[in-house]
Amino acid sequence: MLTAELIFQQAGLKSTTSRLEVTAVLAKSSHPLTHQDILKQLPDSFDRVTLYRVLDWLLQNEVIHRIAGEDCVWRFHLNASESRNSRYSKSKTVSKNKALTQHSHAHFQCSSCGKVFCLDNVHPKLTNDVPADLIVDSIELNIKGKCINCQN
Repeated sequence: MLTAELIFQQAGLKSTTSRLEVTAVLAKSSHPLTHQDILKQLPDSFDRVTLYRVLDWLLQNEVIHRIAGEDCVWRFHLNASESRNSRYSKSKTVSKNKALTQHSHAHFQCSSCGKVFCLDNVHPKLTNDVPADLIVDSIELNIKGKCINCQN
């Protein structure tokens, strides 16, 4: 598992105590977490405004991505895994009308328990119907159904 320190080092980003603490919580989770889920795992001294600022910074620097759940609550997940360390290279090449490789996978939300899962191997495809004067930054695909735990 990647550590928060290693993620920042590989990305060439400045780490602070707050950024490291939030990233460590996300690194331990196997599924995307809400703001409240993250806040519950942080020290009591950590305030919600600081968490919002850290999450915004992590989003801007493409360390994490966010997913809008059916309940209109954002969930946050790392853009990193041991098999994808290369995503933190400083040189990104994005061709016109191609989704960013940092976040172009589908998500699954359980209609019973509400949990959201990243489907890293399910990639939405962009058709050639996008007008030539538009540049696509990302594609979102949300699949809804019942997770394995709620099927029983």
